[in-house]
Amino acid sequence: MATEKKTQISHMTIASLDRLSNPEGRAWLRAALKTVNAPLPSEATPEDMVNCVLMDHHDISSALLVAALIDEVPGRTLANIVSKNVFSYNELNIAMERIRSVGVDVTNTENGKWINEMAGFEMTRSIV
Repeated sequence: MATEKKTQISHMTIASLDRLSNPEGRAWLRAALKTVNAPLPSEATPEDMVNCVLMDHHDISSALLVAALIDEVPGRTLANIVSKNVFSYNELNIAMERIRSVGVDVTNTENGKWINEMAGFEMTRSIV
């Protein structure tokens, strides 16, 4: 069990480093985090957000960070984050669906619907 946990942590670190290696992508995510972190007592880092979106977390803290990213960050900022390969629309859509398991649902928000639609285009494009 300890080895399994250690492997998961090292994958999270690798995922964060890879996703944040583009300075422009990191800057856009930091801009988004200004909105996400505003009401929080402690600030989430870009690495925290990458891990919350990409890893299979089923806790309320991670769910609320993902929800804030999707629901409170302007669509234009999210589009820039995607264009800089920090996340794909499909990854954001999967994270959005995953947080529903802890009772946090942003699928019917304006950004939630848009992300779902854009994820459908990504899937179609990758199949063709």
